[in-house]
Amino acid sequence: MSHTKTNFKVFLLIIGLLILSTSSFAQYFLKSYDFPPVSTRTEVAYSIERNFDGTVAGRWSVAGVSNSTPNAGSFDWLFLRLSNSGSVSCATLLGFSLADSCFSHVQLSSLPRRNVLAGFYRAPNGYQKASFSMLDTTCSHFLSRQILDSLRHEYRQVVKNPSDVFTLTGHIQVYISPGDYKNHILASQYSPTGSLIWAFRYLPPYPWIDERAYSITYQPFDGTYAITGITNRFTGPAGPYQVFVMKITSGGIPIWYKGYSPMPGAPSQSRKIIAMPDGGFVITGFSTAYDPFGDVYTFRITSAGAIVWSNTYGMPGISELSESIIYQASDMSLVYTGAAAPSGTEDVILAKITAAAGLPVWTKRYPNTAGSDRGYDLKEASTPVGYSATGRLFHPTSASDDPLFLKTDAFGNVTAVCQDSTFFQPRPGYWTGDCARQPFQLSDVQITPQVTNPTPVERALCGTVTGISSYNETPNRFALKQNYPNPFNPTTVIEFSIPENSNVSISVYDASGKEVAVLVNGFKTKGNHSVDFNASNFSSGVYFYKLKADGFEETKKMLLVK
Repeated sequence: MSHTKTNFKVFLLIIGLLILSTSSFAQYFLKSYDFPPVSTRTEVAYSIERNFDGTVAGRWSVAGVSNSTPNAGSFDWLFLRLSNSGSVSCATLLGFSLADSCFSHVQLSSLPRRNVLAGFYRAPNGYQKASFSMLDTTCSHFLSRQILDSLRHEYRQVVKNPSDVFTLTGHIQVYISPGDYKNHILASQYSPTGSLIWAFRYLPPYPWIDERAYSITYQPFDGTYAITGITNRFTGPAGPYQVFVMKITSGGIPIWYKGYSPMPGAPSQSRKIIAMPDGGFVITGFSTAYDPFGDVYTFRITSAGAIVWSNTYGMPGISELSESIIYQASDMSLVYTGAAAPSGTEDVILAKITAAAGLPVWTKRYPNTAGSDRGYDLKEASTPVGYSATGRLFHPTSASDDPLFLKTDAFGNVTAVCQDSTFFQPRPGYWTGDCARQPFQLSDVQITPQVTNPTPVERALCGTVTGISSYNETPNRFALKQNYPNPFNPTTVIEFSIPENSNVSISVYDASGKEVAVLVNGFKTKGNHSVDFNASNFSSGVYFYKLKADGFEETKKMLLVK
């Protein structure tokens, strides 16, 4: 272990010296966070989101698990709010006396912009219970609720719709016979204040079917949802798991249910589903159909579940997998994160493929010989342009897993030596099958977890955070930035900078040039600012927004897609 630590320190020293001689990548970095007592605790981040507090953008939040002390139990829910340079604004642990886990979170758009975290808290008998907690922008606990059922269940992802109604999915255990339990799909929906709208367990046609849901997405094209996970429905009681996708109405009623794999009978697993602008979906995960070590498995389907394209990606004899994927509208591409293990330990990967056919564009691996790392989630970044990802990283100082915050440029680069370019061979192929599910209604109950607020140690492992444009630094020129997200539905954020105190106006115009909204009209102090545009009452289409300040004018275009 000492030899490995020495090599890793030398590696970091070389990186640091190279960084001092270049500024082209100065805004990109890889950081980790080690909670007290440092060097002896394990933390993992599973989810990353843009975070706002109503006035300041350029913030991020990550959620996951931690066994830091003092805490409520052996593992607690972890929540971190970060600046654009990765500095910790606040940190919270939530939990009960036993091991708890958080897998996903989302920030609501309406003030006070609460974050909804999803996962499970354990009951005193050790059974995990599907739960969510709501935190405000200061990391303070507001509300927690969980599904009321006697057996095991958990949430794996939460999403929101344009009205801040949030929907969760996961799986719930059912009793079949003595010693025989199976998992069914679980989904529930809540109002923005945390009141239950509906909660269902979805019944399969045969008692031997076992399935787990891992991801859910909202489809603005038709107001529906799609859930993905794994099932043995098409391979039998002793058969391998394969991917399922179930589309449901806004009220939780199934529309269709289908199974997918690269080839008939081959194992496959999904981890993330996202909505596409045409009403369809993209699913990512992994499969051993062509390589027993595992390949990335990604496919695109129509709104009716028909395959558009289906590929596995990997190198022979090397384990690869994908945990999350995003759609990038600017160049109609897909970017996913996960892990590859070319040398015995897993490394974080980031890869771009085309959305039209799934063709590889680039793949980047972030090597770390000290231990196994993995990327669990990512988002597109705009300040600066690129990608932000989170996951787990093994640091020799910690001798354990720590949450990571990775910021790259648009090509997945941190510095010239902080990543390797590689190529994943795509293999097309698919199999599909049809089935059905019936909803069974459930209820929930309010709970109160214990809350602690530790302060983590931040470590910059790669790249540099010095010289990063902080959102609070005074700009040297007027600037109007591209809104994000874009396309959007129905809310988006517009950032602008003014180098001196000025009277400022920002107006929105439709395609005909008619002013349809005034977002800012008054005195603003010098600095960086942001404003929300809520287009709930506007129809889909192209809109323009214009900044006017002290003789300066700039106009940009944005796209509303409902």
